[in-house]
Amino acid sequence: MTKKPVRDRTGAALLSLVILTGIGSTSRLARGQEAAPDRYFMPMAEKSTAYMPRVIIRNIREDRAGNVWFATFGGPIRYDGKAFTNFADEVGLPKRRIFSLLEQRSGVLWFGSITGGATRYDGNAFTRFTTKEGLCGDDVMWIFEDRDANVWFATGSGVSRYDGTAMKTFSTADGLLHDAVYSIAQDDSGRMWFGTQGGICSYDGKTFANFADRVGRPFVNVRAIVVDRSGNVWFGGQEGAFRYDGRTLASFTAENGLLTDFVGSMIVDRSGNVWFGHPDAPGGGASRYDGKAFEHVTTASGLGSTNVYAMLEDKAGRIWFGSVDAGACRYDGKTFTNFSADAPVRK
Repeated sequence: MTKKPVRDRTGAALLSLVILTGIGSTSRLARGQEAAPDRYFMPMAEKSTAYMPRVIIRNIREDRAGNVWFATFGGPIRYDGKAFTNFADEVGLPKRRIFSLLEQRSGVLWFGSITGGATRYDGNAFTRFTTKEGLCGDDVMWIFEDRDANVWFATGSGVSRYDGTAMKTFSTADGLLHDAVYSIAQDDSGRMWFGTQGGICSYDGKTFANFADRVGRPFVNVRAIVVDRSGNVWFGGQEGAFRYDGRTLASFTAENGLLTDFVGSMIVDRSGNVWFGHPDAPGGGASRYDGKAFEHVTTASGLGSTNVYAMLEDKAGRIWFGSVDAGACRYDGKTFTNFSADAPVRK
């Protein structure tokens, strides 16, 4: 990995950037209507294989048993250390793109699809949630569990909160900044944060606040939010990455050390490093920030693709990368292991 020092700057300048075609592209489903066929679904030839199919990966999670789950355009895929198995039928979402995953603290798994809503899977049976059950939209881009065990769903039609019994929905009519919601997080004070097509907003349990009003500048197309070990809120999208410490805003772009400006995913590892997945190719990959400098992870380093859509740190401390065109690969701090059927295309 190559290292580049950071020039930290507070405030931010609005950048002009062409939005990448196809990121978060969804189809809408009217309330009460049966799910239409998902025309962008990518069928798999076999249910279980020794390699990761080269399908678009939008999210990665590890369950308590150590299985790694992938939300893909071919359905939900589980890796148990030996085989990659498609669980679309088992979780009740056949022939649907899966965008989001969650394992609740209770051990229950959730899967969010495009056009098919979300399902809850206990390892034996599934329960499906769509607009008929009160979900605000059937395109589910992110699923998050808050400190009170409520499950939040980010959709193309607002957000829904499920308390285990009933759904409560929020939209622009309730103060939500934009109905196309891509990411959700909760800070140390309990405040909820929502990344949307129109920017980023927060919710204190009573009212929504547009973060742009607090810092005096607008944002657009916010794709990822994380909270680091110091309680700083990080968010990123087409304009780069931003860190808010409760008082000041710091912005990071390629000029400040990021590999590229577009940030599509973020994680915080066990050492406190913040990782940024860059989905724009060519020249994409990932960046890692240790609080002082950025390191770049690219195909020259061994990364499988220049299009990183999802990341995960597993229990062993290894970083998984999910891509658009090269399946999945894993980095143990020294070497990359490619889990796809074919060698990745170098760009």
